[in-house]
Amino acid sequence: MKAKQVYIVHGYMASVKDHWFEWIKREMEKDGVAVHILAMPDSSKPQPEAWISHLKENVKFSEQTYFIGHSLGCISLLLYLNREQIKAEGMVLIAGFLEKLPDIPDLDAFLEEQISIPVLIENLPKRLVIGAEDDYIVPFELTQKLAEALEAPMVRVTDGGHFLGKDNFKTFPVLLEQLQTMIKS
Repeated sequence: MKAKQVYIVHGYMASVKDHWFEWIKREMEKDGVAVHILAMPDSSKPQPEAWISHLKENVKFSEQTYFIGHSLGCISLLLYLNREQIKAEGMVLIAGFLEKLPDIPDLDAFLEEQISIPVLIENLPKRLVIGAEDDYIVPFELTQKLAEALEAPMVRVTDGGHFLGKDNFKTFPVLLEQLQTMIKS
């Protein structure tokens, strides 16, 4: 049996205990998948080099490694995977973006480095993007552009907000179903 594992990379102002992270961990572990929720450094004042270094130090690849990125976790994950030229089975990006967010200039430094999208497409055969039409932090159009750039299927949620606990996302059945399908395929 192949060792299957998932790494979750949270976003700006978040922690491992927030939102749906622990719920998805429990649910995936029922399927025998090891899930690691990474505590990204200083999430209230994030720095790209610190986040990429943290990923380098904490991600240990197995035969089947998958990633989930949420919000700032998406661009951090893409920077890491691109810079390290890493091959993985797949990733799910939730409320992600590849362009600056006008309302959050603190994150601009994460968008300065050029990412090679063709390399990511080649190194991550299974890709999926989830976005909410009513996202009030990352405009839906930016998440849609991310999906198009990565040539990834997109799951469009009508009423998801930014997929935070305060948006009633303590559980995330759509993500669970999509991730289970991705891992089994």
